[in-house]
Amino acid sequence: MPQDHKSRNSSDKLELLLRKVNALESAARLDAEALAKARMKRKLMDQSLDISEPLVQAKSIVEKQELFAGEHFNFDIEIANHGQTPVTLERIEELVPCCGLELSMLPTGFYLEGSSLDLCSRTLEPSKVERIKMKVRAREKGTYAIAPRIAFLSGKGTTKTLEMTSQIVIVNEVSLPDRVSVGYKDLDNLLFGGLPERYAVVVNSVSCDETMLIVNRFLEKGVRNGEPTFLITIDASRWERVAEDFPNFHLFVCNPQAETAVKSLPNITKLRGVESLTDISIPVFSTLRGLEEPSRKPRRVCIEVLSDILLQHHAAQTRRWLVSLITELKSKGFAILALMNSLMHSIEEAQAVLDLFDGEIEVSEVESHKILRIKRMYGQNYIPDELELKRERLSTIGMSGRMIYQT
Repeated sequence: MPQDHKSRNSSDKLELLLRKVNALESAARLDAEALAKARMKRKLMDQSLDISEPLVQAKSIVEKQELFAGEHFNFDIEIANHGQTPVTLERIEELVPCCGLELSMLPTGFYLEGSSLDLCSRTLEPSKVERIKMKVRAREKGTYAIAPRIAFLSGKGTTKTLEMTSQIVIVNEVSLPDRVSVGYKDLDNLLFGGLPERYAVVVNSVSCDETMLIVNRFLEKGVRNGEPTFLITIDASRWERVAEDFPNFHLFVCNPQAETAVKSLPNITKLRGVESLTDISIPVFSTLRGLEEPSRKPRRVCIEVLSDILLQHHAAQTRRWLVSLITELKSKGFAILALMNSLMHSIEEAQAVLDLFDGEIEVSEVESHKILRIKRMYGQNYIPDELELKRERLSTIGMSGRMIYQT
């Protein structure tokens, strides 16, 4: 092969090799630049990212979004820490609207301050979820937006607030026809408007002010509405002035001292006590006969002497007397509310009397709170939820010529 041809081939190969080297160097340079840019970008991101910043999320969970006034529903809040550092939970603000809804059960260890739930600086570790379980009672008709806020401390000690998506709750109010309002809205809601007309209900209660305040509401509601209203009691001190001002209120005082201790008025009947059941029945039946024929206006009676009569006469005689009295009162269109403390009697005697009533409402004491529960209402609709009795919502001020209800 000629020498010049060999040289030309060698030169071509060398040029091709140099080109490949240049291409490899260019590629390597581009890769190095891309890697440097990626490293710089990561460095800038790392510099801008503060791992001490919290990443907290929260949601509320409502069991029912439509219910009746008087009902309860479960209300939970879940708080999750998706960050890398712990956070300190301070409080839940604007937990429920200020009216219409109220918390009826709080989680253990937390405290309610106004409309905020104090979370007592509980620590929420990374990747952990705190579920706070509560119960809410619907008090009044309306449409309510529940939109709480979580206040917490970040790892740097900075207070932050997290808004939660609002939950809409619709509360309906049902008032059935032919009901006699108790005068206490919370209890009326459980009864869908009140006691049924011509219906006998016994309140089986521990001795407490709250039960007497319910009686006050029941009687004052009738008095204010001009309804025929009867009270059979031993203590007339709370009601003398009302009887003086309202002739539609009839007071039967079963007390040996009544003759001298109680005013003499046409609508006050003084009895010597509970020793003679006939002596109680005769004036009550006589007053019933003097009433006009039943109209659409409700009539109501409260029997406060039930436990006294059962202690004096025991189950058999008390049952006979009650059957006669309840039958007569119902025939005249009365809704009947009786009080009894079953703790004062044997189980057998108490049950013998309780069974005579169409309905039974129980008031008990649980951890210093008075809890009301409707145990039965034969043939009637009602809400079986428990109701905590709060004196500030029950209190009334009886005044001459008018009654003022605390709200």
